[in-house]
Amino acid sequence: MEGIASLVGEILPVFETWLRATVRDEMQKTLEADRIKAKPERNYSRDEVCALLHISKPTLWQKTKSGEIEATHIGRRVLYSESAVKRFLGEA
Repeated sequence: MEGIASLVGEILPVFETWLRATVRDEMQKTLEADRIKAKPERNYSRDEVCALLHISKPTLWQKTKSGEIEATHIGRRVLYSESAVKRFLGEA
């Protein structure tokens, strides 16, 4: 019985080191994959959205006012997120 306890005492630190290294490596891979996926979303100006959707500025204004497409105001600028444009197009 003493031999088994001694063997476990020798193997346990080695196993713990291996397990910690494995978990650390897998966590780093996961975090890196998440970082790559979490790229910042693109914002479009009114001119860019009009060109993308082939509509005029008054039409875009009407669709924004009616809530068909969501706009974000930053100071005096009106921006449209990539996800808002995709929702409007029915892609999201």
